[in-house]
Amino acid sequence: MENLNDDDTYVLEPAVIKLTPYDRRLQELRALQDKRDELFLYPDSQRRIAELDHQIKEAKERFEKEKRRSTDDDWRRLRDIDDWRSRDGRELRNASRRKVRSKPNEGLSHLTPEQKEERKRFQRADANFIKRQEQKGVSEADIQAALLVRQQQRDAKRSAVAEVERQLATNPAYGMF
Repeated sequence: MENLNDDDTYVLEPAVIKLTPYDRRLQELRALQDKRDELFLYPDSQRRIAELDHQIKEAKERFEKEKRRSTDDDWRRLRDIDDWRSRDGRELRNASRRKVRSKPNEGLSHLTPEQKEERKRFQRADANFIKRQEQKGVSEADIQAALLVRQQQRDAKRSAVAEVERQLATNPAYGMF
């Protein structure tokens, strides 16, 4: 019978099996050997079998290399460090390497090359604006306030242009002439 007062909810999460480089090389070698064994059934596939023999030879060399590395304690220690840096320790390590700012740079992978160039131009224009204001002797707080207003005006102008372009694109006669 089920206990209605039991607040514990159990969720089954399957374990993630992370293959070692040794296991990956072994899988690669076995897959190539299985593919070669299948090709022996077809008499006209001698060229493909010869290509696979060459690939199997290279895969065996990679497998032997990983076999040697798997017994080397120094190599395994370095690989564990790399693994930690790529997963759990990534944020911690990157944060410890930053000297001035506390947050990482903004991700720009979603931008097109044209948008990235436009962003660079705006950054340069803002830097020049700050430099001119400092030369005039304006206080830092006033510079930051003016810069914020400047950026908001620029964003408003860009969104207005984008809205006009969107409206034109929805016009059925757009691009006919």
